[in-house]
Amino acid sequence: MSRVQAEPVSLTVDSRRRRAAKPRFLLTFLAWTSGLSGGDRHLLEVAGRWREHVEVAVIAPPQAFETIRSFLGDVAAHELGSAAAGHAALGPRLALEYVRRAVEASVRDLPTADVVVAASHFTPDAAGLARLVRRRTLGVAYVYHLIGGRSGLSPRTVWSKGDERLGLAVLRRFAGVVFVSNTPTSAALANRGFEPVHTALGLNLSALRQGSPESLPPHAAFVARMARTKGVTDAIKAWSLVLQAVPDARLRMVGTGPEREPAVAFAERLGISHSIEWCGFVAEPEKIRILRDSRLLLAPSYEEGWGMSVGEALASGVPVAAYRLPVLDELFGSAYLGATPGDVTRLAALAVRALTDDSFAAAHSRLGRQAAEQYDVDLVAEQELEVILSRWNVAAVT
Repeated sequence: MSRVQAEPVSLTVDSRRRRAAKPRFLLTFLAWTSGLSGGDRHLLEVAGRWREHVEVAVIAPPQAFETIRSFLGDVAAHELGSAAAGHAALGPRLALEYVRRAVEASVRDLPTADVVVAASHFTPDAAGLARLVRRRTLGVAYVYHLIGGRSGLSPRTVWSKGDERLGLAVLRRFAGVVFVSNTPTSAALANRGFEPVHTALGLNLSALRQGSPESLPPHAAFVARMARTKGVTDAIKAWSLVLQAVPDARLRMVGTGPEREPAVAFAERLGISHSIEWCGFVAEPEKIRILRDSRLLLAPSYEEGWGMSVGEALASGVPVAAYRLPVLDELFGSAYLGATPGDVTRLAALAVRALTDDSFAAAHSRLGRQAAEQYDVDLVAEQELEVILSRWNVAAVT
Protein backbone atom coordinates (compact mmCIF):
# COMPACT_ATOMS: atom_id res chain seq x y z
CA MET A 1 0.00 0.00 0.00
CA SER A 2 1.03 3.62 -0.34
CA ARG A 3 2.47 4.94 2.88
CA VAL A 4 1.14 8.43 3.47
CA GLN A 5 1.14 8.98 7.21
CA ALA A 6 -2.10 10.78 7.97
CA GLU A 7 -2.85 12.71 11.13
CA PRO A 8 -6.30 12.85 12.75
CA VAL A 9 -8.30 15.97 11.96
CA SER A 10 -9.45 17.91 15.02
CA LEU A 11 -11.46 21.05 14.22
CA THR A 12 -12.22 23.91 16.54
CA VAL A 13 -15.45 25.92 16.23
CA ASP A 14 -13.54 28.75 14.57
CA SER A 15 -11.83 26.45 12.08
CA ARG A 16 -15.14 24.76 11.28
CA ARG A 17 -16.52 28.13 10.23
CA ARG A 18 -13.44 28.78 8.11
CA ARG A 19 -13.69 25.32 6.59
CA ALA A 20 -17.28 26.00 5.44
CA ALA A 21 -15.63 27.61 2.41
CA LYS A 22 -13.27 25.49 0.38
CA PRO A 23 -9.60 26.04 1.22
CA ARG A 24 -7.64 27.79 -1.54
CA PHE A 25 -4.72 25.78 -2.92
CA LEU A 26 -2.09 27.39 -5.15
CA LEU A 27 0.10 24.90 -7.03
CA THR A 28 3.50 26.14 -8.22
CA PHE A 29 5.19 24.58 -11.25
CA LEU A 30 8.02 27.10 -11.44
CA ALA A 31 10.77 24.56 -12.24
CA TRP A 32 8.90 23.46 -15.41
CA THR A 33 11.11 23.41 -18.51
CA SER A 34 9.65 21.22 -21.26
CA GLY A 35 7.48 18.16 -21.32
CA LEU A 36 6.00 16.66 -18.18
CA SER A 37 8.07 15.10 -15.40
CA GLY A 38 6.75 12.25 -13.29
CA GLY A 39 6.56 14.55 -10.28
CA ASP A 40 4.60 17.21 -12.16
CA ARG A 41 2.21 14.57 -13.41
CA HIS A 42 1.67 13.22 -9.91
CA LEU A 43 0.71 16.62 -8.51
CA LEU A 44 -1.64 17.24 -11.43
CA GLU A 45 -3.26 13.81 -10.99
CA VAL A 46 -3.89 14.22 -7.26
CA ALA A 47 -4.91 17.89 -7.57
CA GLY A 48 -7.55 16.87 -10.09
CA ARG A 49 -9.06 14.72 -7.37
CA TRP A 50 -8.63 17.38 -4.67
CA ARG A 51 -10.80 19.83 -6.63
CA GLU A 52 -13.96 18.33 -5.15
CA HIS A 53 -12.81 19.57 -1.74
CA VAL A 54 -10.59 22.61 -2.39
CA GLU A 55 -10.25 25.50 -4.82
CA VAL A 56 -7.22 25.05 -7.07
CA ALA A 57 -5.17 27.68 -8.90
CA VAL A 58 -1.75 27.33 -10.51
CA ILE A 59 1.28 29.50 -11.16
CA ALA A 60 3.63 28.34 -13.91
CA PRO A 61 5.48 29.41 -17.06
CA PRO A 62 3.10 29.84 -20.00
CA GLN A 63 4.28 26.75 -21.89
CA ALA A 64 2.88 24.60 -19.09
CA PHE A 65 -0.71 25.83 -19.24
CA GLU A 66 -2.02 23.55 -21.98
CA THR A 67 -0.78 20.43 -20.20
CA ILE A 68 -1.95 21.64 -16.79
CA ARG A 69 -5.46 22.30 -18.06
CA SER A 70 -5.59 18.86 -19.70
CA PHE A 71 -5.48 17.48 -16.13
CA LEU A 72 -7.26 20.19 -14.13
CA GLY A 73 -9.67 21.77 -16.58
CA ASP A 74 -10.38 25.48 -16.49
CA VAL A 75 -8.55 26.56 -13.34
CA ALA A 76 -7.15 30.01 -12.60
CA ALA A 77 -3.65 30.12 -14.08
CA HIS A 78 -1.06 32.79 -13.26
CA GLU A 79 1.98 33.25 -15.46
CA LEU A 80 5.53 33.43 -14.12
CA GLY A 81 8.60 32.61 -16.18
CA SER A 82 9.76 32.96 -19.75
CA ALA A 83 8.67 30.69 -22.58
CA ALA A 84 11.84 31.40 -24.58
CA ALA A 85 13.35 28.49 -26.50
CA GLY A 86 16.50 26.83 -25.26
CA HIS A 87 15.64 26.23 -21.61
CA ALA A 88 15.31 22.50 -22.11
CA ALA A 89 18.99 22.31 -23.04
CA LEU A 90 19.79 22.25 -19.31
CA GLY A 91 22.62 24.68 -19.87
CA PRO A 92 23.47 28.23 -18.78
CA ARG A 93 20.26 29.66 -20.21
CA LEU A 94 18.17 27.36 -18.04
CA ALA A 95 20.25 28.23 -14.97
CA LEU A 96 19.70 31.93 -15.61
CA GLU A 97 15.99 31.34 -16.16
CA TYR A 98 15.75 29.49 -12.84
CA VAL A 99 17.45 32.42 -11.10
CA ARG A 100 15.11 34.87 -12.80
CA ARG A 101 12.02 32.88 -11.78
CA ALA A 102 13.24 32.54 -8.19
CA VAL A 103 13.86 36.29 -7.92
CA GLU A 104 10.50 37.14 -9.47
CA ALA A 105 8.70 34.69 -7.19
CA SER A 106 10.44 36.27 -4.18
CA VAL A 107 9.41 39.85 -4.91
CA ARG A 108 6.17 39.58 -6.85
CA ASP A 109 2.69 39.83 -5.31
CA LEU A 110 1.51 36.26 -5.74
CA PRO A 111 -2.13 35.14 -5.50
CA THR A 112 -3.28 34.59 -1.94
CA ALA A 113 -3.91 31.04 -0.79
CA ASP A 114 -4.53 28.97 2.31
CA VAL A 115 -2.09 26.31 1.11
CA VAL A 116 0.75 26.61 -1.40
CA VAL A 117 1.93 23.34 -2.93
CA ALA A 118 5.31 23.29 -4.69
CA ALA A 119 5.74 20.68 -7.41
CA SER A 120 9.50 20.43 -6.79
CA HIS A 121 12.22 21.26 -4.28
CA PHE A 122 14.22 23.44 -6.68
CA THR A 123 14.79 27.14 -6.09
CA PRO A 124 11.98 28.65 -8.21
CA ASP A 125 9.31 26.57 -6.46
CA ALA A 126 10.96 26.98 -3.06
CA ALA A 127 11.07 30.77 -3.53
CA GLY A 128 7.39 30.88 -4.46
CA LEU A 129 6.49 28.78 -1.44
CA ALA A 130 8.53 30.99 0.89
CA ARG A 131 6.87 34.12 -0.49
CA LEU A 132 3.41 32.75 0.31
CA VAL A 133 4.09 31.15 3.67
CA ARG A 134 2.64 33.78 5.93
CA ARG A 135 0.16 33.51 8.80
CA ARG A 136 -2.54 30.96 7.94
CA THR A 137 -0.75 29.85 4.77
CA LEU A 138 0.69 26.33 4.83
CA GLY A 139 3.65 25.38 2.64
CA VAL A 140 3.70 21.90 1.08
CA ALA A 141 6.45 20.48 -1.14
CA TYR A 142 7.43 17.24 -2.87
CA VAL A 143 10.98 15.86 -2.91
CA TYR A 144 11.19 12.82 -5.18
CA HIS A 145 14.93 12.26 -5.19
CA LEU A 146 18.11 14.15 -4.34
CA ILE A 147 20.93 14.85 -6.79
CA GLY A 148 23.54 15.75 -4.18
CA GLY A 149 25.12 12.31 -4.48
CA ARG A 150 25.93 12.67 -8.17
CA SER A 151 29.63 12.46 -8.99
CA GLY A 152 31.56 14.73 -11.30
CA LEU A 153 32.43 18.40 -11.44
CA SER A 154 30.79 19.44 -14.68
CA PRO A 155 29.21 22.92 -14.61
CA ARG A 156 25.74 21.37 -14.89
CA THR A 157 26.33 19.03 -11.93
CA VAL A 158 27.84 21.76 -9.75
CA TRP A 159 24.98 24.14 -10.54
CA SER A 160 22.33 21.47 -9.93
CA LYS A 161 23.80 20.58 -6.55
CA GLY A 162 23.94 24.22 -5.52
CA ASP A 163 20.37 24.82 -6.65
CA GLU A 164 19.22 21.81 -4.65
CA ARG A 165 21.04 22.87 -1.48
CA LEU A 166 19.49 26.33 -1.64
CA GLY A 167 16.02 24.99 -2.36
CA LEU A 168 16.17 22.52 0.53
CA ALA A 169 17.39 25.21 2.92
CA VAL A 170 14.35 27.33 2.03
CA LEU A 171 11.95 24.41 2.39
CA ARG A 172 13.39 23.39 5.74
CA ARG A 173 12.48 26.83 7.04
CA PHE A 174 9.11 27.40 5.37
CA ALA A 175 7.49 24.08 4.39
CA GLY A 176 5.05 22.59 6.89
CA VAL A 177 4.69 19.34 4.93
CA VAL A 178 7.35 17.67 2.78
CA PHE A 179 6.25 14.54 0.93
CA VAL A 180 8.85 11.98 -0.16
CA SER A 181 8.37 8.91 -2.33
CA ASN A 182 11.16 6.53 -1.32
CA THR A 183 13.13 5.44 1.73
CA PRO A 184 16.61 6.76 0.76
CA THR A 185 15.23 10.26 0.17
CA SER A 186 13.27 10.12 3.40
CA ALA A 187 16.40 9.15 5.36
CA ALA A 188 18.52 11.82 3.68
CA LEU A 189 16.00 14.54 4.50
CA ALA A 190 15.62 13.35 8.08
CA ASN A 191 19.39 13.76 8.44
CA ARG A 192 18.98 17.36 7.26
CA GLY A 193 16.42 18.17 9.93
CA PHE A 194 13.19 17.49 8.00
CA GLU A 195 10.25 15.39 9.18
CA PRO A 196 9.22 13.94 5.81
CA VAL A 197 5.88 12.29 5.11
CA HIS A 198 6.13 9.15 3.00
CA THR A 199 3.83 8.99 -0.04
CA ALA A 200 3.75 7.33 -3.46
CA LEU A 201 3.29 8.61 -6.99
CA GLY A 202 -0.25 7.55 -7.73
CA LEU A 203 -1.16 5.55 -10.82
CA ASN A 204 -4.43 6.08 -12.68
CA LEU A 205 -5.38 2.42 -12.65
CA SER A 206 -8.78 2.99 -14.24
CA ALA A 207 -7.09 4.38 -17.37
CA LEU A 208 -4.14 1.96 -17.33
CA ARG A 209 -6.04 -1.24 -18.01
CA GLN A 210 -4.10 -4.47 -18.29
CA GLY A 211 -3.44 -5.75 -21.78
CA SER A 212 -2.07 -9.02 -23.17
CA PRO A 213 1.52 -8.36 -24.34
CA GLU A 214 2.02 -11.98 -25.34
CA SER A 215 -0.43 -11.43 -28.19
CA LEU A 216 1.42 -8.42 -29.58
CA PRO A 217 4.22 -8.15 -32.16
CA PRO A 218 7.76 -7.37 -30.87
CA HIS A 219 7.16 -3.66 -30.28
CA ALA A 220 8.71 -1.80 -27.36
CA ALA A 221 8.58 1.72 -25.93
CA PHE A 222 10.88 4.12 -24.09
CA VAL A 223 8.94 6.78 -22.15
CA ALA A 224 10.90 9.45 -20.29
CA ARG A 225 12.35 12.94 -20.37
CA MET A 226 15.38 12.56 -22.61
CA ALA A 227 17.98 13.65 -20.09
CA ARG A 228 21.32 11.95 -19.52
CA THR A 229 20.23 10.23 -16.30
CA LYS A 230 17.43 8.43 -18.17
CA GLY A 231 19.91 6.32 -20.14
CA VAL A 232 18.80 7.40 -23.60
CA THR A 233 22.08 6.34 -25.23
CA ASP A 234 21.97 3.02 -23.37
CA ALA A 235 18.49 2.41 -24.79
CA ILE A 236 19.82 2.84 -28.33
CA LYS A 237 22.82 0.59 -27.64
CA ALA A 238 20.57 -2.09 -26.18
CA TRP A 239 18.16 -1.81 -29.09
CA SER A 240 20.95 -2.43 -31.59
CA LEU A 241 21.61 -5.74 -29.78
CA VAL A 242 17.91 -6.60 -29.66
CA LEU A 243 17.69 -6.24 -33.44
CA GLN A 244 20.40 -8.84 -33.92
CA ALA A 245 18.06 -11.41 -32.34
CA VAL A 246 14.69 -9.92 -33.37
CA PRO A 247 15.15 -8.13 -36.74
CA ASP A 248 11.49 -7.11 -37.00
CA ALA A 249 11.40 -5.46 -33.55
CA ARG A 250 10.28 -1.84 -33.38
CA LEU A 251 10.89 0.81 -30.70
CA ARG A 252 8.92 3.99 -29.98
CA MET A 253 10.98 6.68 -28.23
CA VAL A 254 8.55 8.96 -26.34
CA GLY A 255 9.76 12.19 -24.79
CA THR A 256 11.78 15.33 -25.38
CA GLY A 257 14.97 16.72 -23.91
CA PRO A 258 18.62 17.49 -24.61
CA GLU A 259 19.60 13.88 -25.31
CA ARG A 260 17.09 13.34 -28.08
CA GLU A 261 19.05 14.74 -31.04
CA PRO A 262 22.33 13.04 -30.05
CA ALA A 263 20.41 9.78 -29.71
CA VAL A 264 18.83 10.21 -33.15
CA ALA A 265 22.29 10.74 -34.64
CA PHE A 266 23.66 7.73 -32.73
CA ALA A 267 20.89 5.48 -34.07
CA GLU A 268 21.69 6.65 -37.58
CA ARG A 269 25.38 5.82 -37.11
CA LEU A 270 24.44 2.35 -35.89
CA GLY A 271 22.18 1.85 -38.90
CA ILE A 272 19.05 1.11 -36.84
CA SER A 273 16.97 4.22 -37.54
CA HIS A 274 14.49 2.20 -39.58
CA SER A 275 13.40 0.37 -36.41
CA ILE A 276 12.84 3.46 -34.23
CA GLU A 277 9.98 5.96 -34.20
CA TRP A 278 10.74 9.26 -32.44
CA CYS A 279 7.38 10.32 -31.06
CA GLY A 280 8.41 13.42 -29.08
CA PHE A 281 6.14 14.64 -26.31
CA VAL A 282 2.70 13.03 -26.45
CA ALA A 283 -0.51 13.73 -24.57
CA GLU A 284 -1.67 11.29 -21.90
CA PRO A 285 -4.22 9.40 -24.07
CA GLU A 286 -1.58 8.82 -26.76
CA LYS A 287 0.99 7.67 -24.19
CA ILE A 288 -1.53 5.18 -22.78
CA ARG A 289 -2.25 3.91 -26.29
CA ILE A 290 1.48 3.45 -26.98
CA LEU A 291 1.87 1.44 -23.79
CA ARG A 292 -1.11 -0.76 -24.66
CA ASP A 293 0.42 -1.44 -28.08
CA SER A 294 3.82 -2.33 -26.59
CA ARG A 295 5.10 -5.67 -25.47
CA LEU A 296 7.93 -4.13 -23.44
CA LEU A 297 9.01 -0.90 -21.77
CA LEU A 298 12.75 -0.27 -22.05
CA ALA A 299 13.81 1.86 -19.05
CA PRO A 300 17.61 2.07 -18.58
CA SER A 301 17.49 5.00 -16.15
CA TYR A 302 20.40 5.57 -13.77
CA GLU A 303 18.37 7.66 -11.34
CA GLU A 304 14.72 7.60 -10.27
CA GLY A 305 12.74 9.17 -7.48
CA TRP A 306 9.85 6.79 -7.97
CA GLY A 307 9.72 5.50 -11.54
CA MET A 308 6.43 6.79 -12.91
CA SER A 309 6.91 5.34 -16.40
CA VAL A 310 7.86 1.97 -14.91
CA GLY A 311 4.78 2.03 -12.69
CA GLU A 312 2.47 3.00 -15.55
CA ALA A 313 3.85 0.24 -17.75
CA LEU A 314 3.44 -2.37 -15.02
CA ALA A 315 -0.10 -1.14 -14.35
CA SER A 316 -0.80 -1.61 -18.07
CA GLY A 317 0.49 -5.17 -17.91
CA VAL A 318 3.59 -4.29 -19.95
CA PRO A 319 6.81 -6.07 -18.88
CA VAL A 320 9.64 -3.68 -18.01
CA ALA A 321 13.36 -4.19 -18.67
CA ALA A 322 15.20 -1.62 -16.55
CA TYR A 323 18.40 -1.02 -14.69
CA ARG A 324 18.05 -2.37 -11.18
CA LEU A 325 17.79 0.57 -8.79
CA PRO A 326 17.12 0.49 -5.03
CA VAL A 327 14.00 2.62 -5.42
CA LEU A 328 12.54 0.31 -8.10
CA ASP A 329 13.34 -2.71 -5.93
CA GLU A 330 11.62 -1.02 -2.97
CA LEU A 331 8.48 -0.22 -4.93
CA PHE A 332 8.09 -3.05 -7.43
CA GLY A 333 10.25 -5.92 -6.17
CA SER A 334 10.62 -8.73 -8.70
CA ALA A 335 7.82 -7.43 -10.92
CA TYR A 336 10.31 -5.82 -13.30
CA LEU A 337 13.26 -7.32 -15.19
CA GLY A 338 16.46 -5.82 -13.79
CA ALA A 339 20.00 -5.51 -15.13
CA THR A 340 23.00 -3.99 -13.39
CA PRO A 341 23.22 -0.27 -14.33
CA GLY A 342 25.40 0.05 -17.40
CA ASP A 343 25.09 -3.63 -18.43
CA VAL A 344 23.57 -3.00 -21.85
CA THR A 345 24.11 -6.61 -22.96
CA ARG A 346 22.06 -8.00 -20.08
CA LEU A 347 19.38 -5.36 -20.58
CA ALA A 348 19.10 -6.37 -24.25
CA ALA A 349 18.90 -10.07 -23.35
CA LEU A 350 16.00 -9.42 -20.98
CA ALA A 351 14.27 -7.35 -23.65
CA VAL A 352 14.68 -10.12 -26.24
CA ARG A 353 13.12 -12.70 -23.94
CA ALA A 354 10.12 -10.46 -23.17
CA LEU A 355 9.66 -9.79 -26.89
CA THR A 356 9.88 -13.43 -27.99
CA ASP A 357 8.76 -15.69 -25.09
CA ASP A 358 4.97 -15.51 -24.82
CA SER A 359 4.62 -17.36 -21.50
CA PHE A 360 7.39 -15.24 -19.96
CA ALA A 361 5.70 -12.03 -21.14
CA ALA A 362 2.30 -13.17 -19.82
CA ALA A 363 3.70 -14.08 -16.40
CA HIS A 364 5.45 -10.73 -15.99
CA SER A 365 2.36 -8.92 -17.20
CA ARG A 366 0.40 -10.39 -14.29
CA LEU A 367 3.19 -9.71 -11.78
CA GLY A 368 3.44 -6.11 -12.92
CA ARG A 369 -0.25 -5.36 -12.56
CA GLN A 370 -0.32 -6.90 -9.09
CA ALA A 371 2.65 -4.76 -7.99
CA ALA A 372 1.11 -1.57 -9.38
CA GLU A 373 -2.36 -1.99 -7.88
CA GLN A 374 -1.19 -0.82 -4.44
CA TYR A 375 -0.47 2.67 -5.81
CA ASP A 376 -3.99 3.68 -6.91
CA VAL A 377 -3.96 7.47 -7.38
CA ASP A 378 -7.43 7.88 -5.89
CA LEU A 379 -6.22 6.46 -2.57
CA VAL A 380 -2.94 8.40 -2.65
CA ALA A 381 -4.75 11.68 -3.39
CA GLU A 382 -7.16 11.12 -0.49
CA GLN A 383 -4.35 10.34 1.93
CA GLU A 384 -2.20 13.30 0.89
CA LEU A 385 -5.13 15.70 1.18
CA GLU A 386 -5.91 14.41 4.66
CA VAL A 387 -2.33 15.12 5.76
CA ILE A 388 -2.38 18.62 4.23
CA LEU A 389 -5.73 19.63 5.72
CA SER A 390 -4.75 18.23 9.11
CA ARG A 391 -1.60 20.37 9.16
CA TRP A 392 -3.47 23.39 7.79
CA ASN A 393 -6.09 23.11 10.50
CA VAL A 394 -3.42 22.93 13.21
CA ALA A 395 -1.60 25.95 11.74
CA ALA A 396 -4.84 27.94 11.55
CA VAL A 397 -5.57 27.63 15.27
CA THR A 398 -2.07 28.15 16.65
